[in-house]
Amino acid sequence: MCFKFWQKAYFLTLLLFLFALCGSIVVLGGISQSQSYEAECEKLLAQQHTTAQNFLTDAAAVNERRPAALAQLARNYAAQQSNGFLKIEQGENTWVDTLPIPNTDLPIPPEEGKRVHTIRISEGRHILYVLVRLPGPPEDMVMTCAYDVEPFFLQWNRTWRIFILAGVGVFAFLAVALYIVLRGLSRPMERLAKVAGCLAKGEYTARSVGYGRDEVGQLARALNEMACCVQENIRQLEESAQRKQQLVDNVAHELRTPLTAIGGYAEYIQRAELSPKEKYEATNYIISETKRLAAMSERLLQMAALRDEQAELRAVDVSDLIDTVYLTLEPKAHKRGVCLKKSMVTSSTIWGERALLESLFLNLTDNALKACNAGGVVQLGAEHLDDEIRCWVSDTGCGMDETTLKCLGEPFFRPDKARSREQGGAGLGISLCKVIAKAHNARLCFESKPGSGTVVSVFFTTQKLGEEKFAIKN
Repeated sequence: MCFKFWQKAYFLTLLLFLFALCGSIVVLGGISQSQSYEAECEKLLAQQHTTAQNFLTDAAAVNERRPAALAQLARNYAAQQSNGFLKIEQGENTWVDTLPIPNTDLPIPPEEGKRVHTIRISEGRHILYVLVRLPGPPEDMVMTCAYDVEPFFLQWNRTWRIFILAGVGVFAFLAVALYIVLRGLSRPMERLAKVAGCLAKGEYTARSVGYGRDEVGQLARALNEMACCVQENIRQLEESAQRKQQLVDNVAHELRTPLTAIGGYAEYIQRAELSPKEKYEATNYIISETKRLAAMSERLLQMAALRDEQAELRAVDVSDLIDTVYLTLEPKAHKRGVCLKKSMVTSSTIWGERALLESLFLNLTDNALKACNAGGVVQLGAEHLDDEIRCWVSDTGCGMDETTLKCLGEPFFRPDKARSREQGGAGLGISLCKVIAKAHNARLCFESKPGSGTVVSVFFTTQKLGEEKFAIKN
C-alpha cells in the first residue's frame, strides 16, 4: 500500500508524539510516585521513631521497679497503635505480636540503635515493616512496627489511570487536530499536482487558484508563470510551424507556374517548326522565367542565412549609402518615367553590414518605383530623432489599405499580384527587408493610405552615441 506524503507525515508525527507522551507520563509519574512514597515513608518512620523513644523511656522506668511488667507495657503500647501494628520481643521472648503475616520473611533485625524498613504483601495489602533494635536496659529488645500503606498504592493506581486517560485524550485530540491541519495543508499541493498533470497532458490553460503568500503560494505562482510561458512557447511554435508550412506551400505554388511555362515552351520549341522570331520569343520567355527563379532562390537563401547568422556591425556612412542606392536605381527610375530624389545629409554613421543595408534600401526603393506610375516621385532621406536615426523612402504611388499593411512581410505576399508578376516580383522583397532590419536591431514601419502613397521608415538604434545630428537639405 502506497501512502501519500501527508499520510506519512501524519503517522510519523503521531508515532513520535506517542513515544514522547508515554515517556513523559512514565518519567514524570514515576518521579512523582517516588517522591510521594518517600514522603509517606518519612511520615511513618517519624511516627515509629516517636513510638520507639516513648517505649524505651517507659521500659527503662518499669525495668527499675517491676521488670515483670515489661510484657504488659508492650501490650499496652500495641493496643494504642490505632493505625499500625506492633511486635516487641527480647531475645527469644515475644512480649506482644499484632503484626499481619507477611508473604515473605522479614529482614534480620539490624544492629543496636539502627533500623531497617521494607514493604511486604500481606493478604493482598501493602504493609510497611520497620525493624529497630532498641538499646538497653533491658538488653536485646527488638521492636517491629507495621503500617498499612495500601491506601497510598490505591491512590497512586487511580492517579496512574488518570494519567493514562489524560494521555489518551491528548493523543486523540492531537490525532484529530493533526489530521485536520495536515489534510488542509496537503490540499493545495494536490491541486498543484493536478494542474501539473493537466499541463503534462497538454492542457496549457490549466491554472492554480486561491494561493496565499507562503511557500505553497509561491510554488503556485511559479507554476502559473511556467504554464503561461509554456502556453506562449507552444503558441509561438504553432505559429512558426504554420508559417513554415505556409512558406513551403507558397514556394511550391510559386515554382509551379514558371516551371510549367518553361517546360511548355521547351516542349513547344522541340516539337514545333518555329520561325526565328517565334523561337526568339519562346527562348526569351524561358530566360525571363529562369531569371525570376534564380532571383527567388537567391532571396530565400539570403533570408535563411540571416536567420542563422548575426550581421557584422561596422560604421556605415548614411549619405554614402543613400548615394549608392540613388545611383543604382536612378536609371531604372528614368526608364519608368519616375522622378527619384534624395535628401542631402551631413556625414553621419549607422552601425551595420553595408552589403545588407544596401540590399535593404535597394529593395524598399525598388518597391517604391514599382508602386508609381509615370510622373510619380520617390524620395530617399534620413533624419536624427533623439537617440535614433530614421532613414526613409517615400513614394507617391497608389498606396495600400490597412489589410494589405498587416500582410506586408509575409513570404510571397504581393499587394498587386498582376503588376508584381509582370515586373518579375516574387513577393520576397519586404520579407527580406524585415529580416535585415531585425539583424540590425532596427524597426521597419510602413505608413500608407490608398491613393496617398507610402512612407517606409527604418529606425536604427545601434548607432554610436555622440555622433553629430543629421542636417537634411532638400
